[in-house]
Amino acid sequence: MSEPTSVQRTFAWAAPFAGLDDDALKALGNAGLLRRARKDYAAKDGVTELSHDPKGAVLGVSGASVRVDGRGPAAVSCDCPTAGVCQHVLTACLWAAEVAPEAPPQGAAPVLAQSVPRTPGPESAAGALTASETRRTAAARGPSEAVLRRRREALAEVRDVVGRLMSGGLSHLGPDDAESLLALAGRVRLAGFEQVEPGQVGGVRFVGLLRVTAGFVSGLAGRDDAVTESDLLDAFAEVWAMGEVLQRALDTGSGNDPVGGEDHAKPTGSGSRTDAEELDVARWVPLGARWWTSPSGSRGLAYLGWDSEADAASGTDAGQVRQIVTGRTSGTDPRFQRSWTSPLLWGRSLSTLCEGALKLTAVRAKPDGTLGAGGTPVVDRLDGDGFDLAELQRIAERTGAGVAPRDVVGFGRRPANVRLVLVRDVGEIGIDEVRQELTLAIVTSDGEERALRLPATSEQAVQTLLSVRSKLVAVTIERREDRDEPVGLFVRDKGAIRLVSPTITPAWTFESSHWDFWRRRIRKLRAQAASARTVRSVAVPPTPVRRVTLLLGDVLVAAAATGRPVLTARQRSDVEQARALARDLGLATLERTAGGLLDGELTPPTVLHAAFVVGRARAVAEVAG
Repeated sequence: MSEPTSVQRTFAWAAPFAGLDDDALKALGNAGLLRRARKDYAAKDGVTELSHDPKGAVLGVSGASVRVDGRGPAAVSCDCPTAGVCQHVLTACLWAAEVAPEAPPQGAAPVLAQSVPRTPGPESAAGALTASETRRTAAARGPSEAVLRRRREALAEVRDVVGRLMSGGLSHLGPDDAESLLALAGRVRLAGFEQVEPGQVGGVRFVGLLRVTAGFVSGLAGRDDAVTESDLLDAFAEVWAMGEVLQRALDTGSGNDPVGGEDHAKPTGSGSRTDAEELDVARWVPLGARWWTSPSGSRGLAYLGWDSEADAASGTDAGQVRQIVTGRTSGTDPRFQRSWTSPLLWGRSLSTLCEGALKLTAVRAKPDGTLGAGGTPVVDRLDGDGFDLAELQRIAERTGAGVAPRDVVGFGRRPANVRLVLVRDVGEIGIDEVRQELTLAIVTSDGEERALRLPATSEQAVQTLLSVRSKLVAVTIERREDRDEPVGLFVRDKGAIRLVSPTITPAWTFESSHWDFWRRRIRKLRAQAASARTVRSVAVPPTPVRRVTLLLGDVLVAAAATGRPVLTARQRSDVEQARALARDLGLATLERTAGGLLDGELTPPTVLHAAFVVGRARAVAEVAG
């Protein structure tokens, strides 16, 4: 660690950093970043003073260049690629707090609520504004002309880059295009859009959407089976639409200054959901896990859970479903195999991660706000053994038909298509010979009949489902390819409720271990499979609203993938049909959108506007059922 105070130096410009404590630094970043910053600060040569002037200093922190000056912690800037506040910023704040005078000058305003003098006296208390007064003053003053100009230039560059990539056709994008988007995201971060119109964009970061879009471009260029042109078009449409919202905010003067905005230090969900790389989840209720394989040989794991705390960014007040996905490409990491007891995620097995409610500390956060499989978060068990039935009931209510579209649809969010249902009765087992699927009929606690489906080729999944069917308490259902697939089975075992995964947990995990019982059980399961009735699939036509979105969506994806500027005869017929159906349903916005596609050339703005409207309509229709 450098010794900034080896000659007892103090700098007047560092007064806003005086008395900066852990609470203030956690509000600026989060607990995980602060821990890492303290390690950097304590390390030998962790902080190096590169240059200084009467207004501030430039520091070298773990290879990054950080500027600190008299504007305080909220204005510290770093040249590393991390979006928002990074550990280098917090390390620089620690350094500045060491060289700050013991008390700020008369009349100086602390930048954060916790930035109080170490030895406050009557004069400093009378002359200093409160943090809320400082934020209100900054918000009333608004951003400077230079800041506004920088934001407008950034938005214009986003429009140019997205338009160029769209005009060439999404199927023709390459790795260089992904790199250009990442570089653009860095320039957008410097423009400072974090708190512009937070009410309209739901607290989602503009730079985060750009980085997610860059990831989709990279996946599509690399022929990733999990990325399609439809996914990339949705991402581009989100970027374009948020750019329009931000531009309107700048034109009308309704944008807030990201430094002085009221929400700058406010968490946006469980833990600290800001620009940080890590966050804490106070209560995580596992809902299930699904093992997947792709045609190319890639395999992976999707781990689902319920984040029980409020999410201010989305406006929900009773938690939400989150998913962590990890995987390996074909031929890599032979130790990563389907297993219930081997470490697969965060160095822990699924049997450990599905034992009951957990507390996750310093879990990795992706740019779009979802949770990541990287890092080494601390996983602590909560409560006792198994799951609480009353809590499962609350989760079932929140994931059921009562969910409002505004709670799960918005910038950076998509409906999870995951629902937890309580089981009142278990019906017959069936075999769908056409789709090669096993079906299990259940009756939910509210009297709804549902057919759970699993691929008949997955012998382990079928055996696991059959072995616990008589003990089902609740089921986590994921809607996949027009079928309800069970990804989590809550079963009652010796008075406790436990969670198993059909695609991962071995069969009979919760049964006796006597060999005589195994033989009888196997004979019984074979008899059940032999006597299963044949199920005939009945094609259910899409709802009228869904049909409108399907017709328009297929046309838009085809146009975006090829870059073709005009509709083909078949595409024009589909759009006309969609417009007529939208008119009959009273869907004025979709009708106007279809009309816009028919009236002129398919320019990138036209396609992106239509894709955004159709995507939102599709998401709302999914939530509304």
